[in-house]
Amino acid sequence: MGVGRLLRWCLLHAAGVNLNPRTALTVPVGLSRAGAEHHQEVAMTSTAAVSMPSSEAEAVAAVTEQPFATVLAGGTLLVPQHTLGQVAVERAVWLGRAEMDGISRSNGRMTVGAAAPLAACTRLDAPIGPCAANIGDNEVKAQATIGGNICSPAPYGDLRGPLLALGAILRWADPDGTHTGGIADFAASGGARPGVLILDVAFAVPEAGSFVALRRHHTQSLTAMSVSAVRGANGAVTIAATGAAPDACRLYAAEAVLADGGSIADAAAASASDADPYDDVLASAAYRSRVLPVYVGRALEQLGE
Repeated sequence: MGVGRLLRWCLLHAAGVNLNPRTALTVPVGLSRAGAEHHQEVAMTSTAAVSMPSSEAEAVAAVTEQPFATVLAGGTLLVPQHTLGQVAVERAVWLGRAEMDGISRSNGRMTVGAAAPLAACTRLDAPIGPCAANIGDNEVKAQATIGGNICSPAPYGDLRGPLLALGAILRWADPDGTHTGGIADFAASGGARPGVLILDVAFAVPEAGSFVALRRHHTQSLTAMSVSAVRGANGAVTIAATGAAPDACRLYAAEAVLADGGSIADAAAASASDADPYDDVLASAAYRSRVLPVYVGRALEQLGE
């Protein structure tokens, strides 16, 4: 079943229409959304509820003040998992009406709301735009959000690589208040979990950026590895990868080679120092080790180093 149809079922179920997921296939989209938005808070299952905040402040309150609240943005992972019984949801907070999807530029910095869909993010400069375009098909990009992608476990969190390279700053809320920090800071705080809501992500507009990815041809396949490179206003180059380690990682050794005037080939060879290759269904550790320098080289060539 397509993700869009699963989300349609979720909205109908939130509106109190008790359907088997497969029966939602014939229900018009307009009816499902109208029915869902007619209720501020309605039953999702016999033991769960869906809150539909209409502002960021309401969303923060709904997520941080309610025990076991689960954020529902695009639903591209949560809805299928819930439908298949893989995830229990006691209370979902749907961000579709929370006005957290804005994208703005001011004083050389971009700010992207956590609920901004990946389809909108594809219009941003590299490395964010090409990375967002590389995720899923058009249906997925229309629904999945940047905040949801940041919170998704590997191998789904593609955007963590570009955001690491950009030195992006997240703003998130939890029961202790509002916090800011980088991707690593968010992970160190406990990362995505009930009671936590990413609000937005901000980063300096780079002088140049590049993105290359190792991906199968089918649009629904996952990215086995990607490399993002950014040249900042000061001329310094930062590099980050996904798929080179269990989570996105900076390639500091390769950056140091470039800072010392080294060649692309030398920087690519040094990238292995920060990698921690692993085996999974997408690629073996040996294969990841072999292709990482190749993709680092391509990213740097694309950057114009």
